Amino acid sequence: MGFKVAIGKSQKKDLLEAIQEATKACFSQIPIHEISMALIFSSPEFAVQSLLKHIQPNLKANTPLLGCSAIHLITGSGIQKEGLVIVLLSLPNTKIACGFTDVTPYKNAFSSGQELGTRLMANFQDYRRELCLLISDGLSEYTPELIQGLQSIIGRSFPFFGGGSSDNFEFKRTSQYYGENIFTKNTVAALLGGKLSYGIGIRHGWKPLGKIRTVTESKTNILRKIDDKKASQLYEDYFAKTLSELKKEITYINVLYPIGIYLEGENEYLLRNIVSLNDDGSITTQGSIPSGSAIRLMISTKESCLEAARQAALQVQHAMHYKKICFALAISSASRVRVLGRAVDKEVKAIKEVLGENTPLAGFYSYGEYAPLGATTYHGQTYSHNQTIAIVGIGE
Repeated sequence: MGFKVAIGKSQKKDLLEAIQEATKACFSQIPIHEISMALIFSSPEFAVQSLLKHIQPNLKANTPLLGCSAIHLITGSGIQKEGLVIVLLSLPNTKIACGFTDVTPYKNAFSSGQELGTRLMANFQDYRRELCLLISDGLSEYTPELIQGLQSIIGRSFPFFGGGSSDNFEFKRTSQYYGENIFTKNTVAALLGGKLSYGIGIRHGWKPLGKIRTVTESKTNILRKIDDKKASQLYEDYFAKTLSELKKEITYINVLYPIGIYLEGENEYLLRNIVSLNDDGSITTQGSIPSGSAIRLMISTKESCLEAARQAALQVQHAMHYKKICFALAISSASRVRVLGRAVDKEVKAIKEVLGENTPLAGFYSYGEYAPLGATTYHGQTYSHNQTIAIVGIGE
């Protein structure tokens, strides 16, 4: 029995009809007893308890099931704006341990990550750990700290891959799937080990603007001062507009002009979306930026975004030494939907041109992506990203 993957999808508006169509396609491709793991991605309106209750009984007992809600879904034939995608994986000779934890202001995220890491590691003494799949609440500002907690247990240079669940750009509620449970402020994870061949690629396509600046005062995801001036001055100077004028254009700024963090030894800047420009001149970002960080304003185009998707796929090929890729999981930033507009389907085409037209592909558009940045100092160092496309390829 070798590696097998089955992908079922549906764009039907009725939940039960969509489940029936997607599951029928899946279970015609792979026997139930061979299924090692199930991944479920759906549009936000399908994030209801009956979704999982109708899928879980089709699986053998205790089969790991993870997934989330998303603004758009990625399939081999293009982007789905509604419906669901089911992925069934048969991973022979692979150990899988799953767990979840809540991520709320009432619980320390670093400790939550440590607790989750400890649970995942509990039964892994006799197996080589390879990769951890991670899906978290895309609206949580605490995910970077949770990842740090996980790394403190599983390993700082251990590779994590995943993304933040999303909604329809309402930024109100996202859902995470685990077994028959649907959570709204949680992180779900699967630690994989044993015999597993994989490669990760991640790129964003944003380019730096202007000179390097220094964050001189910040607290978690609130930037207060940059170069000892109020943080918003960075955008006020570049656009030659007042703070009140810029606040009206926050959506435009969020998509096209994030902040890039320079990290020693990394090949690309780590991006942070601008969530809000505040009345006191501070900036709220999606993810933390520590005091002392070297930063630059960033900009992108449709062309550079699509080239980034191609480069991420090439990274996967290179990491796998050009062996056969049996399945590719792609997680792309929801911000890229706004940048690419009607050209969003071209992102899938760019991936398949590199990985092969017949390579099974699935994924979703996220609020935050989790993957190694390609460090030279820490192979596998994982960060919480914005505006990127991340791909993991799994082979035999």
